[in-house]
Amino acid sequence: MSRRYLMVLAFFALISCSKMEEVGSLRILGSNTEQNFFNETTDNLNVFLKKNEMHFLNSSFISNLNLVKYTADSLDIERIAGSSDSLLLMSKTDLKAYFPKVNKTVQLKNYAFSICDQMALVDSFVVVSQGKTACQPGLATKYSLFKINKSTELIYLSEYLSGAILDLKVMNRKIFMLDSDGVLGVFEVRNASELAKIAETTVSGGAFMRVVPGLKRVLVKTTKGMVQLNYTASNKLEKINEL
Repeated sequence: MSRRYLMVLAFFALISCSKMEEVGSLRILGSNTEQNFFNETTDNLNVFLKKNEMHFLNSSFISNLNLVKYTADSLDIERIAGSSDSLLLMSKTDLKAYFPKVNKTVQLKNYAFSICDQMALVDSFVVVSQGKTACQPGLATKYSLFKINKSTELIYLSEYLSGAILDLKVMNRKIFMLDSDGVLGVFEVRNASELAKIAETTVSGGAFMRVVPGLKRVLVKTTKGMVQLNYTASNKLEKINEL
């Protein structure tokens, strides 16, 4: 067997092994993590949501994937909001408060909530936005403020008419809302009973957003790309760049 022939065989063997390893890695990544279904908590943890189960990414293990599993008595969990200490669970039929560390679930009063709604949890205050043209055509678009009292009851406080809210996030105890007109507003709870807008900007074509609390940044996905904004100490949204 000629030296050139051996080199050709070695070359193709190397390519084949590389391809096998690449496909194997992709298969493992896709089947074990289902990364598109990760959610973020306000204390910067990642949660993988499954029926009846929540898996928190264990940040102590940086060399490989490690998920801490919690099982909740809620069927078909569709959305989560809050922190790893206290979470809101939106199922297809109701809203519950879940406390992972003690594995306790509390049924909350249902104010006509649905899986179309966006929700957020700041301390003991709950913000829920309702009404979207495609999802809830007969409901006026609005967002409402509730409070979970010491008896873990959900108490209605106030509501506000608005454009259809596309996304709702919490960063550093401030509430960020992006509506269908591209208006990005920042709100805070005042007087323990109302939401006050403290900043606003317009991001044309905004569809959804991510927040980066450590950098005080907001990333808004638009129809053209991505807009990065800085949230300043003086409660202003400043555009950094657009990709």
